[in-house]
Amino acid sequence: MLDSYSRDIDYLRISLTDSCNFKCKYCSPQDNIHCFEKTMSQQQIINLVKLFSKMGIKKIRLTGGEPLLRRDLVEIVRGIKEIDGIEEITMTSNGLLLSEKLEELKKAGLARVNLSLDTFKRDKFKGITGVDGLNKILSAIDKLEELDMVPIKINCVLINGFNSEEIGEFIKLTKDRKIQVRFIELMTMGDNIEWGKDKYYSAEEVINKYRELKFYRGENVAKIYKIPDSKGEVGFISPNSNKFCSSCNRIRITSEGKLKLCLHSDTEYNLLEVLEEKDPLGTLKKIMGEKPKEHRLNEKKYIKKNMVSIGG
Repeated sequence: MLDSYSRDIDYLRISLTDSCNFKCKYCSPQDNIHCFEKTMSQQQIINLVKLFSKMGIKKIRLTGGEPLLRRDLVEIVRGIKEIDGIEEITMTSNGLLLSEKLEELKKAGLARVNLSLDTFKRDKFKGITGVDGLNKILSAIDKLEELDMVPIKINCVLINGFNSEEIGEFIKLTKDRKIQVRFIELMTMGDNIEWGKDKYYSAEEVINKYRELKFYRGENVAKIYKIPDSKGEVGFISPNSNKFCSSCNRIRITSEGKLKLCLHSDTEYNLLEVLEEKDPLGTLKKIMGEKPKEHRLNEKKYIKKNMVSIGG
């Protein structure tokens, strides 16, 4: 599916809930509670994936909030797996509840998992997430290896003064394990604008400091580096210092069924209304023509929603 700028859009991210059992300061407002009132039903999700598969979507990523808070998660994965044209189903999770569900999810059709992890220090982990759960996340990484769901991708948000001194530890994790650590520049949005002041740490600073990293390849929105002869990789997602909009291949659906053509735009389209139309495919094709050329973070144009309400 080509958009107006000839980008091949084949990747759809679906937020299954905007609730989360973590309260990461860069992602979730303090008053976020477990509330499923605005969540799409399992059937609505399946119907939307069927529609988008006809448009050329091949890869689905399930996100949140925290997707494991959905009791019907396994059924959702199984339903998507049965849709023609869908080649891969992946998920982004904080990992707290992952180990107990992982075997069942793999059997249903889940291929891989991205885990969010910003520090290896137990006290700092509890401080930023509000949960004393570091050991469970480390166990989830081991479980993913045990089930051969590799490469395991670990999303680490770069936060100056918080984890900037742990970057070397994250890089070492890739030496002997099939893990791709993905350093993500802190993105300003929603309620984190004040909190994020003076906490920005660029991907370029990491690359300049850790000279053992060698450029390996590009991967859509990420640039991939490696330590020579390592089993894993180090990725950089840098929307601030290295705008990658020209290679963007993704769109997003929020938990309440709104389509976001760009993460950093407040414009949304109600897909649940589109499903009720006589020609939903025709309407969707018209909407896809509205995907913007690029975001405007460099102009300090920030969106109103928090990341937890979007799905990353």
